[in-house]
Amino acid sequence: MDDILSFARAIPLAFAALLPVVNPLGTAIILLGLTEGADEATRKGIARSVAINTVLLLAVVLVAGRLILGFFGISVPIVQLAGGLVLAAMGWSMLLSPDDTSSQTKAADARSSSGTDYASQVFYPFTFPLTVGPGGVAVAITLSAHTSHGHYMATIASQLGAFVGILAVAVVTYFCLANAGRIAARLGASGMSVLTRLSAFIVVCLGAEICWNGVRVLLATVTAAS
Repeated sequence: MDDILSFARAIPLAFAALLPVVNPLGTAIILLGLTEGADEATRKGIARSVAINTVLLLAVVLVAGRLILGFFGISVPIVQLAGGLVLAAMGWSMLLSPDDTSSQTKAADARSSSGTDYASQVFYPFTFPLTVGPGGVAVAITLSAHTSHGHYMATIASQLGAFVGILAVAVVTYFCLANAGRIAARLGASGMSVLTRLSAFIVVCLGAEICWNGVRVLLATVTAAS
């Protein structure tokens, strides 16, 4: 029963933590500029490849994150504390950032004129760092620590739940990238701003929650030692 609960809790946690950082809507707008010379079928193919690469990249980091932490001798509560602070800081930065997309648009226009060999750009830069940047990798490592438990089956159940959350993020990413033109036309600048602010606030709350979980374990360790 506990394993099922761990699985169920990890799904919305991973989805809510990764979605604002991946930012499919913002990525879709940038990718729209990078592929302005592509037709609709080509854009859908790019969206599909980026979504698959996103799943693979985040899943590898999720599974290998605990091994990386063990190699460097970093404990799970410390990563929860540090990762939660980083996640909250990222959300706070997103929450207070001005609505200025002109620099992104200029960057997209500059890159789109460099060539149309989209197949060679699917992983870099379309998947990394455009869709899954350093922030996404940091969140995945934090999730790896957060889903690690003393019981082996509980860890597997939690990480499977986190993987389902990653799949859900990839599905949303595919939908946004494949329909970038329509979404941009319908939402407009104000709609994008509202969604960004709401997502940023959720990220701040999630970061605080993960950070508190790490602090609680550390405090319990100190209390037991004393």
